[in-house]
Amino acid sequence: MEKVMEIIVLLMKHMQDEQGRFNDIADVSQTLVGYGYTQQEVNTAFAWLFERLQAQAATIVDTTKPLSHKPNRVLHTIEQLMISPEAYGYLIELRELGLIDHAQTELIIERAMLTGARSITKDDIKAIAASILLDPEFGQNSIWLKDDMDENILFN
Repeated sequence: MEKVMEIIVLLMKHMQDEQGRFNDIADVSQTLVGYGYTQQEVNTAFAWLFERLQAQAATIVDTTKPLSHKPNRVLHTIEQLMISPEAYGYLIELRELGLIDHAQTELIIERAMLTGARSITKDDIKAIAASILLDPEFGQNSIWLKDDMDENILFN
């Protein structure tokens, strides 16, 4: 799921650069496959993005003006100690691209803090965000993260 999340972020950046449109989906798809993603991962990302666009019935990226700055949540001192700057930067990027809203930002931070990990990395935030965005039913109950010993742990 993290790879699909990476692709969605790349697609949103592409839409931002191309003012909200794809000139040739096949070319974008082949480029992503060239980056090492599987065709299934690319197709899943496109399907998720198009489903979201259709469900919202509105433009995610406003082509008439640059992305507006949304107020960022300021991390508490303890959260700053646990969440790496790269992880927090990725979270801000997801917000700026319109992939997550304020409530989802809070949920991701809350889940990150509840993992009990000594430090939360960008990959951890990707995993949490992917569980919330790509598999809401799974994301409601648990999340997989790697612990400091590189063993998979399931958090409920």
